[in-house]
Amino acid sequence: MSAERQTVRGLIEDARRDLQFALRSLRREPGVAAGIVATFALAIGANAAMVSLVARLMFSAPPGVIDPSSLARLRVEATSLDGERYAMTTTSYPAFRAVRALDQAFAGVAASRTQRLTTGRGADMAEVSVIAATGDYFHVLGTRPAIGRFFGPDDDALPSGNAVAVLSHAYWEHRYGGSSAVLGEHLVVDGEDYTIVGVAPRGFSGDALAPVDVFVPLTVAQRKDQSHWSTSTGIHFISVIARVRNRAALPAALGTLTASLRSSAGDDQVLSAGLEPLLADSGISPRQTQIARWLAGVSLVVLLVAIANVATLLLLRAARRRREIAVRLALGAGRRRLARQLLVEGWLLSSLGAAAALLVAKWASDLVRVTLLPDLAPSERFIEPSALIVAIVAACVAGLVAGLAPLAQASRRDVATELQGGRSASGRFGAQRLLIATQVALCTVLLFGAGLFVRSLQRLEAQDLGFSTARLLLVTLDFRQPLIGTERDLVYTDAAHRLTRVPGVTGATVVQGMPFGNFNVPPISVPGKPEPPSVGGQMPYLYAATPEYLNIMGVTLREGRLFTERDRHGSPFVVIVNETFARAVWPGQSAIGKCIRAGFDFAAGDPTPLAPATLPCREVVGVVRDSRARSLRPTGNEAKLMQYYVPFGQQPEPFMHDASQVNALLVRTAGDPQRLIPSLQRFIQGATATPVYARVKPYEDLLDPQLRPWRLGATLFSALGMLALAIAAVGLFAVISYLVTQRIREIGIRLALGGTGTSVARLVVGGALKLVAIGGAVGAVVAVALSPFVQSMLFETSMGDIGVGLTITSVLAVVALLAAALPALRAARVSPSVTLQAE
Repeated sequence: MSAERQTVRGLIEDARRDLQFALRSLRREPGVAAGIVATFALAIGANAAMVSLVARLMFSAPPGVIDPSSLARLRVEATSLDGERYAMTTTSYPAFRAVRALDQAFAGVAASRTQRLTTGRGADMAEVSVIAATGDYFHVLGTRPAIGRFFGPDDDALPSGNAVAVLSHAYWEHRYGGSSAVLGEHLVVDGEDYTIVGVAPRGFSGDALAPVDVFVPLTVAQRKDQSHWSTSTGIHFISVIARVRNRAALPAALGTLTASLRSSAGDDQVLSAGLEPLLADSGISPRQTQIARWLAGVSLVVLLVAIANVATLLLLRAARRRREIAVRLALGAGRRRLARQLLVEGWLLSSLGAAAALLVAKWASDLVRVTLLPDLAPSERFIEPSALIVAIVAACVAGLVAGLAPLAQASRRDVATELQGGRSASGRFGAQRLLIATQVALCTVLLFGAGLFVRSLQRLEAQDLGFSTARLLLVTLDFRQPLIGTERDLVYTDAAHRLTRVPGVTGATVVQGMPFGNFNVPPISVPGKPEPPSVGGQMPYLYAATPEYLNIMGVTLREGRLFTERDRHGSPFVVIVNETFARAVWPGQSAIGKCIRAGFDFAAGDPTPLAPATLPCREVVGVVRDSRARSLRPTGNEAKLMQYYVPFGQQPEPFMHDASQVNALLVRTAGDPQRLIPSLQRFIQGATATPVYARVKPYEDLLDPQLRPWRLGATLFSALGMLALAIAAVGLFAVISYLVTQRIREIGIRLALGGTGTSVARLVVGGALKLVAIGGAVGAVVAVALSPFVQSMLFETSMGDIGVGLTITSVLAVVALLAAALPALRAARVSPSVTLQAE
């Protein structure tokens, strides 16, 4: 036992001495040590941040949820009136009750709806994120309040429930300073007075990953809704979650549910009802998740570049210490001891880098979330466990590789040769050159990815949508008191008239539907056609348009005329169609003067996709250019979407009596619209007799969710690619500088025999360019091989894009020139006489 203790003590003592020696060695070269630690910190930090991001998006349950593996979200597959198949995770309140009745399969069922509402009144109004949930919501998720209580089934009882509210922990701390005296206070949400009864636990954001401020009972939140939301099967507005009790009973339960939904689905045909993991409705699009997964792989490439770079630097450092190592070997130091020493140095450097990397990972994660993933709730942890694990593993691997690289070089050294001068042993730098070429190849792959995503983003933003979003604002009103549809419409109309007199506003109009926003697909028919017009099963979209709307949106006339002030309620019915509509319905003919019927005839019974012949004929008076309506990618039905416009005063009667026919305002500005947002918001809220909260935002925000995946890819691919390139440039500079040092005698001889400084500098720069060219060529081949895997994420861009290739070639050439500039200048200034005498 004593021998074992002595062995352990001996190992500890050896480790202590190795660590002390490593620290002294690094203190002698603080610049090299700091560079290596910084390289590891950036690379490991970026890798940890990206892996942590992917883990949150794809594998982590919403925080504060108990046993998330037994929770699932209802998903319904259906086909619409126009035959288009779709899936949705929102459903009706009767469907929620049908799921709740399946108690053999589910231990609990709840439903929720997330909205952006307002708190306060008058000048104190502010926008918050609100989850309106059923009474069992918190019980199903298995969470407990931080203080107070949660609302329950009694608070959510039909028809109106109890007006109580639960605050999120973050909102409680931000708004009320974390005071427990908040219980019993009143909070105005969407014009309704609520009593605060509890605070959710820290980090809890409900059943998704998006941030939330307040939780309220669903029945109370729906008080102002004049529709029959609790009994109508056609109003899909809530998400249903269930805790599975018996998985064996699920197939039968879902079959029963599917049959129930089919019998009450109304117009749409339900294909199936199923369950998906709770995280599937995280608020992050599948394309963003796909790109985030690729970025995790990209960050791993950056880590490989960093490891290769550190190995290069340590190889050069070991080469400079070859005499020292030879002396230690000659004095009896064993090669095992030398190997252990080099490994300790490598692990020490990587460990210091990993410690700094945690700060980098935290900063990078927060930056990505705030700028590129605003729908992702902030994490309450300083660092995610996945990021910590990645940093530790990466540090161990990096330390091992960093230690093995100089170890392999040291094991091949001949002690006698090194003690005699060692120049013959140091003439080859194959390992360093190979590592540099590898780094350049990996950087080339990353730069190709960055270039392709940047080009995709540029082409997405530059494409012609058929309308203009420049200097355009979208205004929606949040009413503080219940109003029927016609009353709400009058408030909108009055606000539009007032806004035209505001300085900086060049036009304003009410809208019923808009591209990338709300749209209307009422029954439609064309005389002489037995079926409603459609392309690819997609029926036409209807927009109710004022003359101002057509001008503000920049709709281009192809034939006929646009609407005028004479096209109003009581005048002859007219309609404008887009080019696709005209070609599909009247091929080879002019659409002007043709007839269209659209809308419902409530006396004719249940509505069908075909508008009844009892409706008045609408004469086509104009054909306008096609425009995009739903997607920035012109694929599928989007590329051939049929659209038509009717004057605002002549739009078909809404299917639901007294429903609002205005849902927003459009405002065109003379200058930067962002600067007008605060003043327009104050103006609308102050000039409207009915208390309202005005949400004013750039129209481009409607397009932002679709642009965000490409922006995420372009930004992070570029950032990680440039980081890897900067790391590789440091390694290239170190190798070229060391090669110049080792060839100083050769350079002196060249100059003594008539060579010029320019020729010597050209030799040094040529060597750097050769290394970069080899690595770039290999990287280009790898990038082409990987291109099929990323092609689906690109837009009108391919690996053969000449502009991207030329840009990357130029960047690599500039990096090679910059890395070789100082060593080349030093070589050109070598004095032959001094060099040859020194030798």
